[in-house]
Amino acid sequence: MDGKPVTPISAHAPLRRPADRHVRWTGGFWAEKQDLIRTESIHSVLDAMEDPENAAYFGNFRAVAAGKGSFHGRYWSDGDCYKALESILLLTDVAPDDALTQRLGDYIEIIAAAQEADGYLNTQITLTDLGRWTDIEHHEMYNLGHLFTTACLHHQVTGTRRLLEIALRAADNLYDTFITRDPDLARFGFNPSQIMGLVELFRETGEAGYLDLARIFVENRGLHPDLPGNNGDQSQARVPLLEETEAVGHAVTGPYLWAGAADIVMETDEAPLLAAITRIWEDSTYRKMYITGGIGALHKGTAERSHPRYEQIAEAYGRPFQLPSDTAYNETCANIANAMWSWRMLQLTGDARYADVIEQVMYNTGLSGVSLSGTHFTYSNPLRFNGETHFIGNNDSPRRWTRWTCYCCPPQVTRTIAGLHRWAYSTGEDAVWVHLYGTNTLETQLGAGRIALRQVSDFPWSGVVRLHVDEAPEDETTLHLRIPGWSAETTLYVNGEAVEVTGQGPRYLALKRQWATGDEIELTLDIRPRVLAARPEVEEVRNQVAVMAGPVVYCLEGADLPEGVTINDVALPADAALEPVAGEGLFAGLTLLRTDLPRRAKWQSEALYAPVTVQDLGTVPATLIPYFAWNNRDDNTMAVWLPLKG
Repeated sequence: MDGKPVTPISAHAPLRRPADRHVRWTGGFWAEKQDLIRTESIHSVLDAMEDPENAAYFGNFRAVAAGKGSFHGRYWSDGDCYKALESILLLTDVAPDDALTQRLGDYIEIIAAAQEADGYLNTQITLTDLGRWTDIEHHEMYNLGHLFTTACLHHQVTGTRRLLEIALRAADNLYDTFITRDPDLARFGFNPSQIMGLVELFRETGEAGYLDLARIFVENRGLHPDLPGNNGDQSQARVPLLEETEAVGHAVTGPYLWAGAADIVMETDEAPLLAAITRIWEDSTYRKMYITGGIGALHKGTAERSHPRYEQIAEAYGRPFQLPSDTAYNETCANIANAMWSWRMLQLTGDARYADVIEQVMYNTGLSGVSLSGTHFTYSNPLRFNGETHFIGNNDSPRRWTRWTCYCCPPQVTRTIAGLHRWAYSTGEDAVWVHLYGTNTLETQLGAGRIALRQVSDFPWSGVVRLHVDEAPEDETTLHLRIPGWSAETTLYVNGEAVEVTGQGPRYLALKRQWATGDEIELTLDIRPRVLAARPEVEEVRNQVAVMAGPVVYCLEGADLPEGVTINDVALPADAALEPVAGEGLFAGLTLLRTDLPRRAKWQSEALYAPVTVQDLGTVPATLIPYFAWNNRDDNTMAVWLPLKG
């Protein structure tokens, strides 16, 4: 294709993401997590992807290149391999690694050799007797979308076009197939990462055709609900996106679709499309999201607008306020997709509520997908685990694993943490927005001149954040500091002088002035532990409470109770004294919460129901740990929500 962009790139996003190399974690929580991904997680992931018993397998590309061999894994294997390559690129951009770079180059060559003559690239089709574009759940779109995204990043990081040229040939093949708007093909797009990927290709090349194709995929969603092969609300295809009012269906395919739509709005300024994805985000966040930021409550569910031809929905949003704890699904990919979608909404609006959700996900159910060692992973993220008696459904596991029958989540975790510095700041013509707190640096160019900020904080274990201005433009510049909705009492000083912090809820505090080198800002957020209840409509946790400190959700594991006491035997008072203590051993570097929990009477009857008795059984000592750190010990019974002692 030859063409020019229809608008300047992302002209309709008030906030812009700085170039990757302009932001770095230099210490503290996220620098340590990023280093863990570099030294442990990526190697665990790549080793698994060389095992034909694993669901994602690089050997499929070699088999196509060699012209012999069978397909191993799941239909979405290729896409997960591309996500691992994206992780390598982000990691080596932060800290060069010759071994990882060489491995990346080798993988790119086998991908190139696996591409068909007309540009088509999907090993699950080429190595089997499956036909192209015959079943939406063959995941051809998912695989290509991740190829496009990774190829754009490869071009940005390396300056070379090797992977980008592969992606462009595949994208041109996709364009030729779908630009016709053939109704028989309109149902395609299950797990639609191709929309985000096509917009990235548009941004990288300036070729408007890729943006046009991305819009077609959004417009097709729900346009032909009765086409054979259309799976309805499972993939948000029952109702046109512009008419949708709620978050329904599969909790990865939905956020991928809505994130792609947000990317399109950044390029086209389509107000009705922004209104639609805002409505859906509000339904997802305020009625269907867990305290941990997780979404997709149900292993299997049904849409309230039931349809006789399609009844069951997998990995699904539930009804409003349907948020069970022990059967919570909360796929790691879905949770991170929630943050991906919220990041795009933040760029479009500058509304701090989206940043609060990003933070809520990343400190809780986005991070719980990887072990403290960095080598083991999990797919589902329940809020209660009952040990040997626990329900084990599709993709649930009692322990973390290194190989799995659906391996999409590990590379989703690695690429997100490896690139989390990209979500720390945004910029405008003469402004900087500070989204995520920690120890990091920003060095970038604004319209008014160059700015360099240095942030120092032990966040989330400390609420004190210090921002140092190491270089500033000569003209007035605005620093927008995020005040999280959870910070009840916030103080702010600029060069030692107090600044009033007004307002409530998630918001940005704008500091506009002519900054000078050496200026210092001290922001103190309120991270005191707080005991929280859910809305009464959330029946599953009625009369139960949970604990958060700052953005971190805490949980109780059976390993932290005295012998003979289980997570079923204790309650939590609304006025519980929760003492922050430094973790040791496995939990070194984390802040734990020590408390005394009232004991509850053990269930003595074999009957299903029995009279209530009132007994004072005293208290037992207990320690609450961050939710993201659960299931790293042998006794992994766990509860986020505990009965309210009242």
